[in-house]
Amino acid sequence: MEMHVGLKEIIVSGGVTLIFLIFLSVYSLALIWERWRYFDKSIKGTSEFLEKIRKFIAARDFSEAMSLCRRHQGLAQGVVMASLVGASAREERKRGAERASERAAALLQNRLSTLGTIASVAPFIGLFGTVVGVMRAFRDLASVAGAGPGVVAIGISEALVCTATGLFVAIPAVAAYNYFNSRTERFSDEMDWISDEILDSLSDKAQKSS
Repeated sequence: MEMHVGLKEIIVSGGVTLIFLIFLSVYSLALIWERWRYFDKSIKGTSEFLEKIRKFIAARDFSEAMSLCRRHQGLAQGVVMASLVGASAREERKRGAERASERAAALLQNRLSTLGTIASVAPFIGLFGTVVGVMRAFRDLASVAGAGPGVVAIGISEALVCTATGLFVAIPAVAAYNYFNSRTERFSDEMDWISDEILDSLSDKAQKSS
């Protein structure tokens, strides 16, 4: 007799574990989408903005650099402005730029720890569901007189859905977590570089005018 297992039966056999993994999957995808939109809004056009700033700095046109900085809407604006204006001492201005860069990085990393946690625990939750399902399959085998291996096979195949679902949740979460962290680190490096370039240029200007 052919035995067919539908989606509803698989979800029911997966129990609370599978339902929880489905919830994690939906939440993870929503979180990835929210972070993607925030990154796109916050650091889009940063390379072009910094390229223009470097041209103004090379020409010692700091007023135009500040004017461009005020018009920029991304997170780089705060770091560049902190480098251009502030305390007269280089080290104090450098610390101000570093604080601005750290605040920007913190905004970019917001909720990434949650995404990393989902990526870490989802496979283990799926494995837990599979272990529980296999135990239930063998229990059913023991309780059914004359049951063949087909009964166990169906139970185990249903249980393995939890492992597959756990991996389905974890893989995009890991990829997104690494991608967003990589972009955050690259942004922080670019802010450090542009800050040093601005401060060096301002120091040279001060030395020539003294």
